[in-house]
Amino acid sequence: MTDEELKQVVLDLKEYVSQLRNIPRPTTDFQICNSEGGGLLDWRIPDSQREELRFKTEAEFNNYLTDPFWEEIRQRAARSHDICHEIVFTHGDLNPRNILAENGKITGIVDWENAGWFPEYSKAHYTVRSLIRWLADVIDRVFERYRDELLWKICFLTF
Repeated sequence: MTDEELKQVVLDLKEYVSQLRNIPRPTTDFQICNSEGGGLLDWRIPDSQREELRFKTEAEFNNYLTDPFWEEIRQRAARSHDICHEIVFTHGDLNPRNILAENGKITGIVDWENAGWFPEYSKAHYTVRSLIRWLADVIDRVFERYRDELLWKICFLTF
């Protein structure tokens, strides 16, 4: 892919993410859940594959994610947890292998099994997991403003 084609893919991806975020959330008691309001499938959470995990608030979700960690890590995470994020529709596994592109155009986004309603920074987190060097710049352009939120989540992945 040429630099110009990559720039176009970045712009297109940013637009697609924006469109996903504008999908209205269904009426349910749970803010963080799968696309149908049920239990989410999140590869960071082994229990999500055998339990009906869904959360009424972002704080409840964050507490669940950080509960297994030492107090020091939870305190570091608190900085991003103090920020109230919008809950938006999210692909759940947006990474290069799930973004189909040809001739500088996105032709499809596949693998929607993890889709659901998550805090707005979540997509940046999932994409960062790929750790492809050139993708770091793409991530910063498509998912702006979430460096603090990602800091503790990267720590989470190392355990």
